[in-house]
Amino acid sequence: MSSRGETDPRVLARDGDRYRDSLVSLAEDLRVSDRVRFDLRYPCPASLRRLVARAEIVLLPYDSRDQVTSGVLVEAVASRTPVVATGFPHAVELLSGGAGVLVNHRDPVSIANAVRMVLSDRAMAARMAAAAGVAGTVGWTSVAGEYSRLAASLVRTAAAVVA
Repeated sequence: MSSRGETDPRVLARDGDRYRDSLVSLAEDLRVSDRVRFDLRYPCPASLRRLVARAEIVLLPYDSRDQVTSGVLVEAVASRTPVVATGFPHAVELLSGGAGVLVNHRDPVSIANAVRMVLSDRAMAARMAAAAGVAGTVGWTSVAGEYSRLAASLVRTAAAVVA
């Protein structure tokens, strides 16, 4: 079932709905629109977390080779969901331990082969989930907690030096 989803606010500000509309058209052109659903909402972090945790696989075919961070990637690794991603720096860092497969940018054959491999080889998907050893440490809540502990430690150290 294909429907029109809300465009990412940053993309909307830059390009309007052009990108989303192109994806809807592409799904129709490829005759897969009956198998694709564009969510009507821009998900809040909790909704995104639940959605990613229910997925069999997360596909991140970013065009940018310089993607600084990806919230979806973090959620996928945190939920131990296998990932297929293009080789942007954040993906290289988080997936280097085996939690996902890196593919070349703008290489649909490589992307399709990796997705097919992960979805058809359940043992591989299980190894990827197990390899997400940093799962408990990469979620935004865990990272915020670490920053809070670090800040408290720095304040204690500074107070001890001053005293």
